[in-house]
Amino acid sequence: MPRSSARRGFSLVELLIVIAIITILLALLIPAVQQARNNARGIQCKNNLRQIGIALNSYHELYNVYPPASIWARPPGETLDGGRWAVGILDRVGLGYAPGSEPPRMMANWAIMLLPFLEEGNLENRYDPSKPVSDPVNEAVRTQRIPTYSCPSDIFNNDSNLFDRTEISSQPDNLYARGNYAINMGPNRGCFRHALGGEVEWPAGAGAGNCGDGFYVDGERIYEDNTQLWGHGIAGVNKSFSYNDVPTGSSNFIAIDEVRAGVNKFDLRGTWALGFIGASVTARHGVVSFQEDGAGPNNQDPDSDDIFGCTRVHQEAGSGYLQEVGMPCFASSVIENEVNFQQTARSMHQAGVFVMKLDGSAHFIGDGILPEIWSKLHNRNTKEKIGDE
Repeated sequence: MPRSSARRGFSLVELLIVIAIITILLALLIPAVQQARNNARGIQCKNNLRQIGIALNSYHELYNVYPPASIWARPPGETLDGGRWAVGILDRVGLGYAPGSEPPRMMANWAIMLLPFLEEGNLENRYDPSKPVSDPVNEAVRTQRIPTYSCPSDIFNNDSNLFDRTEISSQPDNLYARGNYAINMGPNRGCFRHALGGEVEWPAGAGAGNCGDGFYVDGERIYEDNTQLWGHGIAGVNKSFSYNDVPTGSSNFIAIDEVRAGVNKFDLRGTWALGFIGASVTARHGVVSFQEDGAGPNNQDPDSDDIFGCTRVHQEAGSGYLQEVGMPCFASSVIENEVNFQQTARSMHQAGVFVMKLDGSAHFIGDGILPEIWSKLHNRNTKEKIGDE
């Protein structure tokens, strides 16, 4: 008799077993793939800092100083409703002045000045240093996303989330691309003192009594003749430092912090071409004579970032959302009273941030670092040796 040509197929039980095995393998594989991607993004973020470190020290080799945090053109001084603020704190464009005509005027910042050292000389050549960064002639530069200034882990750093500096006012759009690295101005207290000794009131009456560890200004009449602002970091407003100004040693001092891009167009944080504290500068991010609410990386205190426009950021995003995504900031009941005066390091990496020390080395620092150690690592005058975290 002829042999049967029928072939035996899979039973239902066998098929279910195969599906179960594939499901288990996928469940094991997906987290591993995700972790590998996270690690790759972290490596890229760290490599960016190393490139910035090379550029920063190349700048010093050429000019014998590091770049200032930002350059502000005259007229000197700042004033707002009787309060007294050092130059570089208020955002006149954000308050309604026409871009390019604000007094005083913010010009280039450290990130713009490093462009030719990051193989971005063509872009730097398009920047007009005689005009404020807000001027329409500089729009093509300030809206350009720079790969070296962008950490791939930050989902808010993208081409559709530009910062609009005039969104709160009635002026035409004044847009800026995002960035994830900020120069350290210092962990000083939130008050001002004259560089030659003595205190300066800020706001009226609030600074009297004890500002020995505050920021320095060069004008006693802060709202009339102040032209510089600096702390214990490596850069200030119209103020540069050299390698010799860092007795703590270049391998023991943090020059650049990782920061996060703002959550919406009202949020200036993480804006590479804008020389404000919060945008491309960190400050008041440590402990000095008393606890600052911005102490430590990824600090979750509701008031830990003091930036202009936070009230509107809260209105648009919601306080709960800002806390949920790790981007809290201080919201005033009067938006005109908000200033750019405090920013700590932030990242979307798990449990820490990347920083760059002045010797050009990049390191990961956990969120659990003691605030006192964090502060000392950002103080160029720290005398004692601080071991690796």
